[in-house]
Amino acid sequence: MKDELFRKWLESVDRRPIAQVRDNIARVRRIEQEMRNNLDIEYGKDCCVSVIEDLNVDNTHLLNQTRLPRKMEGLSSLKTAVRKYVKFCGWHSRQP
Repeated sequence: MKDELFRKWLESVDRRPIAQVRDNIARVRRIEQEMRNNLDIEYGKDCCVSVIEDLNVDNTHLLNQTRLPRKMEGLSSLKTAVRKYVKFCGWHSRQP
């Protein structure tokens, strides 16, 4: 993950308050650590579609191998963070 660029994007382009910036960065880091994924690589493969699909409640075989939440509420916030990162990657790739 491009931590610093993502942080700046969340603050200046997406206009998130600092608490939400920290939460989103922490959630993306947690996903990378628990799922042993690099979201930059996953973005290059399929724009993180497979990561978002893996964060579904019915994916218990995968979720049981991690310390990620198993309920919809917890997974929803993680998916939102991945979607924000995807949006950031798309924006970042269009910059000169």
